[in-house]
Amino acid sequence: MKKIAIIGCGPRGLHSLECLLLSLSRKRDQPQINISIYEKEPYLGSGQVWSLDQPDSNWLNIADRALANLKGREKIDFSSFQIPAFPSFIRWMEDVYDHYLDEEVDAFPSRNKMGRYLNERFKSIAEVLIKQDILAINVTLVTQVKFLNHKFLVTDTSGQECEFDECLLTIGHQSTEDDSQIASWKVDCEKSSKILYDNPYESKLIHQIDPDVTVGLRGFGLAMIDIMRQLTIEKGARFKKTHNSWKLNYLPSETSIQKIIPFSIDGLPLVPKPLGKKVDVFFKPSELQMEEFKNKIGNSLIEASSLNNIEFLLDAFVPIAVNKFIEHPFSKVQEDQVTVEIVAKEWLNDMSYEHDLILNTKIDTKSYITQTIEMSLGLSAVTLDYVLGQVWRHFQPTMYDLFSHCDLHDLVMAQVIALDESTKRYSYGPPVESMMQLLSLIENNIINTDFLANPNITCKEDYWLVSKGENSVQCAVMINTVLNPPQLSEINSDLVKSLLEDDLLEPVTSDLGIATKENGTIQLSHKNDDIQLAALGRNCKGSVMGVDAILECFGDRIHKWSNDIVNRL
Repeated sequence: MKKIAIIGCGPRGLHSLECLLLSLSRKRDQPQINISIYEKEPYLGSGQVWSLDQPDSNWLNIADRALANLKGREKIDFSSFQIPAFPSFIRWMEDVYDHYLDEEVDAFPSRNKMGRYLNERFKSIAEVLIKQDILAINVTLVTQVKFLNHKFLVTDTSGQECEFDECLLTIGHQSTEDDSQIASWKVDCEKSSKILYDNPYESKLIHQIDPDVTVGLRGFGLAMIDIMRQLTIEKGARFKKTHNSWKLNYLPSETSIQKIIPFSIDGLPLVPKPLGKKVDVFFKPSELQMEEFKNKIGNSLIEASSLNNIEFLLDAFVPIAVNKFIEHPFSKVQEDQVTVEIVAKEWLNDMSYEHDLILNTKIDTKSYITQTIEMSLGLSAVTLDYVLGQVWRHFQPTMYDLFSHCDLHDLVMAQVIALDESTKRYSYGPPVESMMQLLSLIENNIINTDFLANPNITCKEDYWLVSKGENSVQCAVMINTVLNPPQLSEINSDLVKSLLEDDLLEPVTSDLGIATKENGTIQLSHKNDDIQLAALGRNCKGSVMGVDAILECFGDRIHKWSNDIVNRL
């Protein structure tokens, strides 16, 4: 009997279990196995990010149209039992919620619906495996994994220890060290009446905030959008469509927050995704363009170790994106393609670069948001930066495949990831309705944008004094909406720290995640091939790309791990 541990059971842990069983079913001589899953969250398959308990105001950031690529599970046959098939996400949404794709407008369901899908998909396989005495579920937190006598010794918070032949880490979001600002705020709050919510996703206390309290939001990204809705919609407020306009009227409630002060380092707003397929089609590369891009990158990566910058990536991407810009029906470009390509490269290398073809980030926030909304609705001329960001979004799945476990030098890989991160204000932008809501709150003086870009913040006895120039405001409540990146050196969970201390993990670079091989096993400089500890997902950023995408949780990379582990068994 071979014993396998899967530590962490969000979407990747779920699909790892499915792939493992599928790989086993295809073997003529099937080894006897026992699988133990460790997960501290109550809803297995969904994990923390897709928790069923979160409010309806937390939306998916990927359109239902794109989620058509989240395939279902095929039926898995064993000699003495069968694991049933499970539908794709879109088919499940049709069956459970009577939700169908719309050609005109993309829908962005609540994240708890995705959580329910993942949890039900997990239960449908787990129930069969438990009956067959193949699967054990441990709702607990793993604090330590040791490699002793050719076995993995797993210890949980209760001190219980178990030995395994194989161990997979799919641990997702991990706690990280506080940055200096949050650390100082926490110390100051211990002797003060002001309130700091460091991780609002783990707390329902936001509902207890009085409506007349001014709330500061640290961060101006996707998590801020979620919290914005929790402070308004979840407290009884509503947004109502207006006649003959795309703008929304805001209708506050007696308990909704009256003053919200967001801020970030650069203060730049997110850029919304196109409204639907009919608008987005002008940004989608043709099959020929996709193949051209894939071939150019693939040919460059044949000699990956000789590349010392990302010029090869820009050379493959920019001509195609600029072509989409010039051919866009709302484009007013008068410059020739070569000139536009030069501007595009300059901007991708430095997004503070200014040009008439690029939407000026120095205009007032309300005007900036208004213009990006109108581009997303297909109502106004598009700017070059908007097109580059949306075309990049379409290339991301291909890039995630090409750049994962390639032979690029670590520093060049870091540049590729940095470029992808810099485009996320566009490519990972929110639904256009989210930005309409944000604009409505700005126009109704609920959200104050006077302090957006890097304000001065001083801790006072009972409040934070947020100031910029001659303006200042007092915030008695502060909510941190900045989510730390998966930087291995900054993770402070007991499990990761113990693995680092035992030299069972190594980072790709100091700013990135775990170094892994293509089969998911962890790459160690001391090259002990006897240690087959494996890791998949978010904390392997650098070895792989696309770590935060839900579709990547169900990608082909997990099959490489499952096939390899079954061959070893």
